[in-house]
Amino acid sequence: MPAAYVTDLVGSFRRYAERPAIGDGSRVLTFGQALTEVWRLAGALRELGVERGTGLACVTGNRPETLLVRLAAHVLGARLTQVVIEPATDNLAYVLADCRPALVVADTPVPDTGVRRVALDALLASAAGLPGDPVPVAAREEDIARVTYTSGTTGLPKGVASTFAAMRVRAGWARRHAGAEPVFVSVTSLAQRAGGRCLEHLLGGGRVEILAPFAPAGFAAVCARLSPVATYLLPSMLYRLLDDPATAGGVPGLVSVSYGSAPVLPDRLREALRVYGTGFRQGYGMNETAVLTRLSPADHAAALHGEPHLLASAGRPVPGVELSVRDEDGRELPTGRAGEVWTRSPAMMAGYWHRPDLDARVLRDGWLRTGDIARRDEDGYLYLVDRAKDMIIVAGDNIYCGPVEAALARHPAVAQAVVVGCESAVTGEEVHAFLLPAAGHETGGRVAGEACGLVADALAEAHRPTAVHWVDHIPLTASGKPDKRRLRALAADLAARPESRGDARG
Repeated sequence: MPAAYVTDLVGSFRRYAERPAIGDGSRVLTFGQALTEVWRLAGALRELGVERGTGLACVTGNRPETLLVRLAAHVLGARLTQVVIEPATDNLAYVLADCRPALVVADTPVPDTGVRRVALDALLASAAGLPGDPVPVAAREEDIARVTYTSGTTGLPKGVASTFAAMRVRAGWARRHAGAEPVFVSVTSLAQRAGGRCLEHLLGGGRVEILAPFAPAGFAAVCARLSPVATYLLPSMLYRLLDDPATAGGVPGLVSVSYGSAPVLPDRLREALRVYGTGFRQGYGMNETAVLTRLSPADHAAALHGEPHLLASAGRPVPGVELSVRDEDGRELPTGRAGEVWTRSPAMMAGYWHRPDLDARVLRDGWLRTGDIARRDEDGYLYLVDRAKDMIIVAGDNIYCGPVEAALARHPAVAQAVVVGCESAVTGEEVHAFLLPAAGHETGGRVAGEACGLVADALAEAHRPTAVHWVDHIPLTASGKPDKRRLRALAADLAARPESRGDARG
């Protein structure tokens, strides 16, 4: 039987044929028009050798055509890899070689890996000359639908292979929140979570609007025009909305906000709830697992009315997901103890792309080791502590970055804090903090000392950063997380210059 994930999408596009489906500010395609474009693109891709089981790599930006090519690839049963263009393309050549595509579609220059390439606009021109007749769905449940690459902050990116069957489970979990309204405004990369969220919204007959690039004033204008609006934001985007005069007092038309990809600062989240309302939903997950836990709008409302600790939580497991917090030997830990998160569900990856060695490390008897350190409370809420690989060992003490970052960010002069480890000849490693100053506040050694004092008070003296660097921006990975690999390299460079400790602009 054809893969239900794809046939469900095709069925929705037929069912809602007259409704507006996909817009980008200059035009709006109805579901029927979009489906015709998908048929044409599927035909054009097929003429270029793309079929069931072949690899297709797309290096395309945030534009409606990116969604249409993805749908066409799914119809053909191709193995799709969408590559994030911004903000870094350091590993682009590696990814394009590793995913083993038969064709690369791009709207930006890409390295020559010996694979046939076609410009997106040329593909669209070829498709425009085709009749747009329906194409049979070739995808099957067990086929690999996507190979999605991790950000590679601790080494080369890893390809995460997901079947069409797993994709259907993921869409089913999200479908409860879909519908004709509100309009979903997509502001993050379509090659990452936003693409899936757009398709989930379309599956329920809802309209999506693709906005690129993200800017607070422009986002507010779109929300007012398309009201009511739902969106998905990275924490850094949420902070920009709060700090920009155009949106600091509210965003008319914005009724629902999902956020994730990186930890959010509880104090800034509380500020956002007070300004924008409590229609917020957090999702915690990873490429390998899809969403694992959710913090619901009701949880956010409760956090403002007597349960503030919930703002530091990632929520409770979604239906169908099993979670376990375990020690280094794989033994279940009691409530309140921090350990590694293990999980299993039908939405999990099939495995890493051609990396059985990695599968052996993380897959155990149907369970997946996430590498995240967390604890659970008596009510089943999960509280993330840090990534296991982000732990800093200072003179034998295990220092997790997350709690240190949260303590630093409590200082009013600190808009955001990111902590990394740096080699030390004395203690093995030492803690370096990169601080983004809050608007209107002074910086410098005195303020840095006050922020570090908050760390010592909240945790212990051993957690106090050895060096503090004030920066003008926090570099992000393509998935929106702080780029700790770049920050570690910067910390090592700054450590060689003693005068930089305490106040370094960069």
